[in-house]
Amino acid sequence: MNLLNNIEAIFSTLSRQERKVALKVLQNPQEVQSMNITKLAKKAGVSNATITRFVRRMECSDFHDFKLKLAVSAASSPEVPVSSENNSMGDKVYEFYQKVLQGTWKQLDTDTIHNIVRAITKARRVYVYGLGSSGYTAQEFTQRLIRMGIAAFCTVDSHMMFIDSTIVNSDDVIIAISQSGNTDDVNVACSLAKQKGTKIISITGFYQSSLIELSTWSVVVKNSNFVDNTRFINSQLAIVYVIDIITMELMKKSEYSSTMNKTVELIMDRKLSK
Repeated sequence: MNLLNNIEAIFSTLSRQERKVALKVLQNPQEVQSMNITKLAKKAGVSNATITRFVRRMECSDFHDFKLKLAVSAASSPEVPVSSENNSMGDKVYEFYQKVLQGTWKQLDTDTIHNIVRAITKARRVYVYGLGSSGYTAQEFTQRLIRMGIAAFCTVDSHMMFIDSTIVNSDDVIIAISQSGNTDDVNVACSLAKQKGTKIISITGFYQSSLIELSTWSVVVKNSNFVDNTRFINSQLAIVYVIDIITMELMKKSEYSSTMNKTVELIMDRKLSK
């Protein structure tokens, strides 16, 4: 694992001040290579001592060694080129999406996706959890599953999550969507369900989190905060990408694709008849 990947992997275990440094490095690795320790500390809003502690956490002997390893890491993960020379807002958003999708694609594990698909197909019921922005994604995913004929239920309220956790059993599956993986209500509900033998599937943006520890299978997407998400750009993009993959894998089964097509035809017929 190169330096940048290692920073992402342990990000959630860093102190608050160390996370400030980590974000500067992840968002602008090329720029950091040309900085001295004092300049980086000023940019990140931390002390020189914090930089030193962070460097040691990365198993580097000193800041010079850190920059050498950063150069090697950045060279192996080149910047995605902007779509045109105009550098318009459209170009910037396009570049952001490319980085998020490319980062997620690189770390996807095919076996995990197949295990998740298999678990969904065998489940008695599928519960999809999500709060806040993840709740909207959970609703989208649930609608897709229902349209394929899968008994799916969307839960975007923490109280209902606790209720669900009391009625599930080992034949059920919970898909928990959480960018941080540390949303307390989601994790408590999943923990209660796990005690009853329910399989937990998580889609999250951090390698180390409470949700990961609870999960039977996990998919970790590229966290948009690691791609300099300083503007109001969709933080759920990478998660939706994973959901698209799972959906397409499910659609390989004729019974699901047939049911989906019937629902599409019915809706289209009603729209065109008006």
